[in-house]
Amino acid sequence: MMCAKLLKKSGIKNILVISLTNIGDVVLTCPVIDILRRDFPDAHIDVVIGPKAVSLFAGNPHFFIKVFDKRSSFKEKIACFKDLKRAHYDCVVDLRCTVLAFFLASRYATPVINSSKGPMQMHKKDIHLNRLRQVYDFDDPAAKQYAILTTKEDEQFFEGAVAQALQGQDFVVIAPGAADSAKRWHPEGFAAVADHLAATKKIVFVGDANDAQIVADIQGQMKMPSLSLAGKINLRQLAFVLKKCSWALTHDSGVMHLASYFDVPVLALWGPTDTRAYSPWSKKSVIVRRNEKCLRCLDPSLKVLHNCMSFIEVEDVINAVKEIQQ
Repeated sequence: MMCAKLLKKSGIKNILVISLTNIGDVVLTCPVIDILRRDFPDAHIDVVIGPKAVSLFAGNPHFFIKVFDKRSSFKEKIACFKDLKRAHYDCVVDLRCTVLAFFLASRYATPVINSSKGPMQMHKKDIHLNRLRQVYDFDDPAAKQYAILTTKEDEQFFEGAVAQALQGQDFVVIAPGAADSAKRWHPEGFAAVADHLAATKKIVFVGDANDAQIVADIQGQMKMPSLSLAGKINLRQLAFVLKKCSWALTHDSGVMHLASYFDVPVLALWGPTDTRAYSPWSKKSVIVRRNEKCLRCLDPSLKVLHNCMSFIEVEDVINAVKEIQQ
């Protein structure tokens, strides 16, 4: 394995990017993919991701997906490794920071020991970009979006039943789900805010199948009509919906990072996670957080459940709405 830095004129033909598993974490690695696609347009690029994010990249002509499931058997993992070994990659960018790059023995590779983390306050997206810099000194981190593409079929889906329900009006996306329950705000709060917004905007709820019941609970408490796409669309269709909305109301979630990737304004309701590492990265974003009242945040040694979200009031969110809509 070479320690030299990759150059645009290096003549590499085969690149492997080892991304992550959860949807939000994968989206945070997309700027790395975009830079490689921009600067090495003739190279074949494979991207390793977890099964949850597969539909996000379905039909993308710019690279090829290889799925790695952490829950697979040892035999299946060995088969996956042998498949990667046969590809003879010229460059491996390992964003998981494993020893895999060493065993693949490519000409150029990120080192096994990650020295790219930088200051503690660095955002995860920037940590991944610094990881890429360990093997390639790119000039401009702003690249055209190659990693997540929407298609004509996604547009047709939107222009069908969704656009018909919206009747040409501006709409706000609300994503009340989050994988970790400690990151979720209460349904009655979402219902009150959604009713407030519905006076001037159409409301579109999104989420996966696990979020469908949460959305149903919220809609059951609302006085105004709304549209739910929770559990009814794939990730690529979700991306198209986000690109069309005025702004998005989310938790710290995959939807938040997906909106950030497309520079959609985000109002994020924040709980126990670190805003320095995971905050929305749209140019215009607002965070609502009341963790100054959370005992666990004040003293992490206390063996109590996080309850940051319970301290957020409807009025806090409505005041933040005024800011995001300015």
